Amino acid sequence: MTAPEGTVEVEVAARRVVANGVLEIELRPVDGTPWPGHGPGAHVDVHLPNGLIRQYSLLSASDGAQPAKIAVLKTDDSRGGSRFVHERLRPGHRILVSEPKNTFELGEKDAHAVLIAGGIGVTPLLAMARRLAARGASFEFHYRVRTPDRAAYATELAALVPAGALHVAADSDGSTFTPEDVLRAAGPNATVYVCGPEAFMEYVRKGALAAGIAADAFRVEHFKHEADTEGRPFTLTAARSKVTVRVGATETPAQVLDRAGVFVPTACEQGVCGTCVARVVSGTPDHRDVVLTAAEKASGSVVTLCCSRAATPELVVDL
Repeated sequence: MTAPEGTVEVEVAARRVVANGVLEIELRPVDGTPWPGHGPGAHVDVHLPNGLIRQYSLLSASDGAQPAKIAVLKTDDSRGGSRFVHERLRPGHRILVSEPKNTFELGEKDAHAVLIAGGIGVTPLLAMARRLAARGASFEFHYRVRTPDRAAYATELAALVPAGALHVAADSDGSTFTPEDVLRAAGPNATVYVCGPEAFMEYVRKGALAAGIAADAFRVEHFKHEADTEGRPFTLTAARSKVTVRVGATETPAQVLDRAGVFVPTACEQGVCGTCVARVVSGTPDHRDVVLTAAEKASGSVVTLCCSRAATPELVVDL
C-alpha cells in the first residue's frame, strides 16, 4: 500500500480493553518511520477498511519516538465506525491514518488548567494531564462517566493529577456535577478544557459562562456534531477550477462540487475535523461547523464545505 500524501500506513500492534466498552488500539507505522511530532489534544483521521473515516484522539503527545495509541468507545448508535474497530480490527491489520492534527491545543502558560471529561472525552485530556504533570503545572481533573466500570484510565490519572485535584464520579451513583461551582472555585485565571458528548459540553459551557470564565479561556473538542446543513440556495464558485455551481436547499457545497468534478477532501462530514476547510475569496459564509475558532468565523476568511453555507447570494472559494 502506498500511503497518499498526508497519511501514514500503520499496523495494529496491540489492542486491550481499558474499561467497559472502551478498547485501546496501538498503531505503529509500517515502514518504521517515527510518527510526526504532535502535542497533547491532537487527533488522527482513521481510514477504516469498510470505507469509513473516523477521528480519534491520540492518548499522548509525541516527539515521534513512541507508538501512537487511541481509545474507542463502542457506542449503541454506532454508524459502523466503533463497531468495526471493536469487532473486526485486529493486530496485524494495516490501515491508513492521517498525520496528527490539533484543533484542541494545550496552552503553554496557563496559570491553572481545569480539565473536564465526559465519558470517552477523557482521551485528549489524558494526553494533556500527562504533559501538565511532566511540567509540574497547576491543574485539576473532573471526570464524569455513566457507571464506574466506564472510567477508563482512572488509575493512571490518580497517579498523574495533584493530590486532591482528581474528581471521578459516575451518574449511576447519584452524584451531581455543577460546573458553575467548580469553575468559580478554580478562579477567573483558569483555562478550561472540555471534551465529551455535545450535551455535556454545552452544560459545562453554560456553567463556565455563569462562573465568569472568558470565552477565550474555554476550549472544547468536538468529534460528533449534528450540523444543520439546510438553508437558502446560493451560487458557489471554485475560483481556481473555474467551476460555478448552484447549491440547493438540502445539499452541501462539498456534495455539489464533487458532482461537478471539483475534489473537496472530507472526513467527518459534520463540521468537526477541519479537513474540508477552504479559503474564502469573496462572499460571506454561514458557518454551521464547530471546528473553526470564533475569530476565524468572524473574519469570514475560511469556510467548512461539508456543512456550512453562504449568507450572501454568492460565495467564491479558493479551489
